[in-house]
Amino acid sequence: MKFDPQCDDIAIVLSALKLRQSADFMDSYSEPYVMVVGMDETSADAARFHCQLNAFSNVRAYQPLVAAGEGILLYGPANPGAFVTLSVAIMESDAEIRQAGQDLQAWVSQAAQHIGVASLLATNPGATTARSLVEQVLGRVANRMRDNQDDTLLTVSGCWFRDRPVPYNINSFSVHHNDFAEATLKVIPLPPG
Repeated sequence: MKFDPQCDDIAIVLSALKLRQSADFMDSYSEPYVMVVGMDETSADAARFHCQLNAFSNVRAYQPLVAAGEGILLYGPANPGAFVTLSVAIMESDAEIRQAGQDLQAWVSQAAQHIGVASLLATNPGATTARSLVEQVLGRVANRMRDNQDDTLLTVSGCWFRDRPVPYNINSFSVHHNDFAEATLKVIPLPPG
């Protein structure tokens, strides 16, 4: 089926993730989690963030973490409008991750309020501002997690646009890595039917 970027949905997934070494050098197992903060055209108009946290336990270096189905859903299914921007942090937990998951929305709201997201988007709407704000909010939340002794293993930020020769860069993937982690993001078109 043909994808219509004006009305069809997309999904952005973390299709593969592995740690390249343990973040806790004294332990052979890690407790990684994936933290996502995002915004699309519609949520930018309302100065709202999409956020989520996915945790893993007892993970060894080079063990694949995302194997079933398409992977971990980071965005969608939705039609993002003109753009969608995500900032993803792969963190290693030394604290109580369940509590962090419960606190994430509050921390994102506090960071957004501190930065003045609503007024910044009102005076300068669009993808560039949204991406900058998403990165700043995730950075503030990641700093708060580091205060809990959590380690940032890898951060990835991106922006996908509707009005490109390949809308939202569908059917493509991108691999991001450093010494600690490797993550693959994939954009999946979801035409009806």
